[in-house]
Amino acid sequence: MKPVRVASAVLSVAAGLAAWRSWRSYTTPADVPPGYRPAPLALDGADAIPLVGFVTRLRKVVTDPVGLVYDSAHNHGAVFTIRIPSRFDLTYLLDRAAYDKVISLPAEHAAMGPVFGNVPTIGFWFPRRQNDHESLQELVLTGKRIMAGFLSPEKVGGLPPLTKSVLNEHLARWPRTVDLARTVYPAIYEISGRFFAGDEFWDRYGCEITPALRAIADGIDIPRATLAVTPWRYAMPEYRGTRRLADILSGAARHMPEAPLFQAIRSANVHDDDVAWMAMYVLWNAVTYPGSYGVWTLVDIVRNRSVYDAAMAAPDRLSYLGWCLWETIRLNPISSLVRALQSPLTYDSGEQRYHLPTGTIVGVCPAMLNRDPVAWTQPDTYVPERFQHITNPRRALFGSGPFGCVAGEFSKSLIAGVCDEILSNVSLQLIDPVPQRRCRVHLTYPAQPILADLLPIGATSRSLDHSA
Repeated sequence: MKPVRVASAVLSVAAGLAAWRSWRSYTTPADVPPGYRPAPLALDGADAIPLVGFVTRLRKVVTDPVGLVYDSAHNHGAVFTIRIPSRFDLTYLLDRAAYDKVISLPAEHAAMGPVFGNVPTIGFWFPRRQNDHESLQELVLTGKRIMAGFLSPEKVGGLPPLTKSVLNEHLARWPRTVDLARTVYPAIYEISGRFFAGDEFWDRYGCEITPALRAIADGIDIPRATLAVTPWRYAMPEYRGTRRLADILSGAARHMPEAPLFQAIRSANVHDDDVAWMAMYVLWNAVTYPGSYGVWTLVDIVRNRSVYDAAMAAPDRLSYLGWCLWETIRLNPISSLVRALQSPLTYDSGEQRYHLPTGTIVGVCPAMLNRDPVAWTQPDTYVPERFQHITNPRRALFGSGPFGCVAGEFSKSLIAGVCDEILSNVSLQLIDPVPQRRCRVHLTYPAQPILADLLPIGATSRSLDHSA
C-alpha cells in the first residue's frame, strides 16, 4: 500500500502544481511590445481568489455580464481586460474616442465572424454551406447589403399605408384587456415581413414564421446562448423555432423563388445552399430588434403621462414618436459592441499607450456612453425632446462602420408608425407595474405580461410611472 500512497501523493502534488501554474498564467497580463502596456486585468473580489476565481468569473460572465463591466470600470477606469477562463481576453475601451475608433475598424481587422459564431441560430443551429467564421462573416456582410437594397426612400415610402392596413386588422382582434408583450410584436413582424418578403410570401408563411422568429429572439440572451451548446438545447423553444424556420424557409425558397426576398438574395450571388440561411438572417434582423424596441417604446410612452400628452399634442406626431424610439434606445442600447481582432490594435489613453494582441476581443460600451452626463442632460431621465435638434443620432444609437445597423431610419419609421396607429385608435391604461427590463445584449422582450385596459380615445386618466 505504501507505493500506492506515494504515487497518490505525487499525483496530488503534480495536480496542485499544474493548477497553480494555470492560475498564475491566468493572472498574468498579455505580453506587449516595448513602449506599450497591456490593459490591466480586472480581477476583483472573489474573482481574485486563486482557483476559486475561475468559477466566480464564469458565473458572472453568464449571469451578469453588464454588471461585471460596470464594476470593472469602477475599479480600473476606461481600459481593462476581462479574462474569460479557457476562452479569450475581452478588453474594454470605454471612452468616446475608443468607441469611434473600434466601430470604424475595417472588417478584416476587427471581425464579427467569431462573435456571430456564438449566436446560436445564426452561428451554429441554422444549416449553412460552411461552418467557419470567415464565411459566416461574409454572409453577414452580404445580408446587410441585401437589406440596404430594400431601404431606398421610394420603397420606405410605402411603409405608412402598409402599417395602417396591418394595424387595423390587428387592433380589431385585441381584447378589452390586452397583454402588450404578446400583441404588439406580431403586428410589427407582419409589417416588416411583408415589406422585405412580399405579401404573397407572408400570406402563405407568416402564421408559421411569426412564432418561430419570436422564439429565436430569446436565444441572443447570454445565459440562454450558454445553454445552447449543451444537450439542454433540445428543450429550448429557440432551438425548436430555429429548426422549424429552417424547414419553412428551405421549402419557401423552392416553392416561391419569385418572392422579393429570394430574388434579392439570388441577385447577390448567394450560394443555393445558403439561400435559406440568408432569408433567416434578413428576417431575423427585420423583426427581432423592431419587435422588442417597438413594444418598449410604446410602453415608455403610455407609462409616462407627460410624454403621452406631448405625443398626442405634437404638430408632427410621427417625428415626436421617432424621438421616443431614440430615447428608448438611448436608455437601453446594445450593452456591448465587440469585435475579434485579426491583427493587433494600439490605443492611446491619456499618457498611456496600450497594445491589444491578435485574438483579443475588443469591446466598447454604448450603455455607459449613452448615460454620460457630459454628453447628455438628465442622462437617466426619459426626455424625447432632447432629440428635437439632433437630425440623426445614428452613430450614438445604431453604430457605424462595416457592421453598423443599415436599417436605423426604417426602424424609426416602422415603430413610430406603429405607435401612431395604436395611439390614434385606442387609449391604453397600464394595469400593473412594468416588468423589469433585461439588456444583456440588446433589449430583450418582456419576460412577464404587460397588461393594459383599452379605453375610448381620450379616456386615459393616468399612467403607471414605475421604474423598469
